[in-house]
Amino acid sequence: MKKIYSILSILLTSLLVAQTTIYSEDFGTPTATTLLTAYSGYQNSSPIMYSGTADVRTSSPSVGYAGASGSGCVFLGEVTTTSGNPAKTLMIEGINTSNYMGISMTLGHQKSTNASSNELTIEVSANGTTWTPLTYTRPTGSGTSNWILISPTGIIPATTNLRIRLTNVLDSNVGFRIDDIKLTGTAGTLATNENNKKGFNIYPTSVSNGKIFITSSKNSDKKVKIFDQTGRLLISKTVKSEVNVSELPKGIYILNVEENEAAVSKKVLIK
Repeated sequence: MKKIYSILSILLTSLLVAQTTIYSEDFGTPTATTLLTAYSGYQNSSPIMYSGTADVRTSSPSVGYAGASGSGCVFLGEVTTTSGNPAKTLMIEGINTSNYMGISMTLGHQKSTNASSNELTIEVSANGTTWTPLTYTRPTGSGTSNWILISPTGIIPATTNLRIRLTNVLDSNVGFRIDDIKLTGTAGTLATNENNKKGFNIYPTSVSNGKIFITSSKNSDKKVKIFDQTGRLLISKTVKSEVNVSELPKGIYILNVEENEAAVSKKVLIK
């Protein structure tokens, strides 16, 4: 019987921290090379919007990684500023990540010549003004002009309108292809269950009196960090059970708490 309970506990824990697909895009099947703004075959529709100076095409379709959809992909073509050919961009906006934590991204990536890490600029923004760069690694050097699934790292904000911007800034006769963009994260209600399981009680999550209270079974000192939706660190301190947030403006924030070996993240709203 104890073994059965142990198995059930493991299964429930897995469910509590399961990653949910927030957004995915495979760029459909274009019938011809088409500018992003003129293309209508996207996997997603309004409120998600696509723009930029890149195009969608079927040449050199994605292949060779798990989940490669083939067919259509975005081509961020050659940049030659001396001849007036500016940086090529792909902008995606309108993705609602507001109910998620631990958001991560993957995408298919291919360069027309030998590749290096971080040649393609990948950025995210919660407001369209402040952009946070993400970084990625991939095989480099000779023989690396192939498709590969990359996982850009960095803070992807929880917001009602996440923007993703990809830019080819290499001033050379080099292009990048992009496909199968995917965002995953832990839904807020699931994350809350996981927090409670670790012995934390964080309240209120809708703050109107300028204070957040954190209690735990260990009742030890806690390292607290609060980030805004762009990933900017606003508060970092060690507390026993209370955090003063009265100086923060109204909005949604991510609260990180560490106590000994335990760590949790929680979304809070300051009114």
